[in-house]
Amino acid sequence: MILVNRYTTILSRILPERSIGDFAIKKDVILRGDIIRTYHPGGYFYHDMLNRDFPTVKLTEEKGGVWMSDTPMEQEALRIPSTVARGDVLIIGLGLGLLPTLIKMRNKMVDSILIIEKNEEVANLVYSKIRSRKASLLLGDGETYLAAPGRKFDFIFIDVWGSITAPMREIEHWTNLAKGRLKHAGDVRCWLQELYDRIKDKLPKEPLSEHGPPAVHEPCLICGKKLRYDYAGLCMDCADFLGVSEPYAGGKND
Repeated sequence: MILVNRYTTILSRILPERSIGDFAIKKDVILRGDIIRTYHPGGYFYHDMLNRDFPTVKLTEEKGGVWMSDTPMEQEALRIPSTVARGDVLIIGLGLGLLPTLIKMRNKMVDSILIIEKNEEVANLVYSKIRSRKASLLLGDGETYLAAPGRKFDFIFIDVWGSITAPMREIEHWTNLAKGRLKHAGDVRCWLQELYDRIKDKLPKEPLSEHGPPAVHEPCLICGKKLRYDYAGLCMDCADFLGVSEPYAGGKND
């Protein structure tokens, strides 16, 4: 059973419900006894039950659904980055501001935080509520910022994705891009890095034309689904998104 008191609910107290343009901050409550999906920092998803009501906040886009929340799953996915960050930190993607908030609460080894956010509406919804004396915000495209020469950082964290599947095909690209902005012995991590590290050598290298029948298989390498078709360890949805099921080969979902 998930012990809710190990997670912060600070965002539900400091971020008001409101909308700007296509983006909105929305609040909800996950009820005691609800079964939710959460994340283990070893790099896998699992389901568990809440031991009490848990207030949550979501960043939504009118046409893009939910971009981020502060559920236990999201907080577990940021547990390692929030504790290993040090020195001068660069965060690509503001979201709800959960990572800089967790760093402020837990980590005394961080000297400064620069956040790059390309969407002005998101910045206006969130930043003024989570800012601190160590943090600053720059409006701009994270990919463009990393590719240009300039200031270097001790720790870089990248979270620009709204789905759990998308990072699996982009982490390597973003990591290589970020290396040019690292100080000597600096470190770069991406959202769900642990999941990627666990499965990257197991992912199919070529599109698959055949799959096993729908049945209870071992958990999908990415999402953990068990009742599924089997595409070399992936469910149909994850295989389609990554372009490794034959009908979607060639990047149909890009």
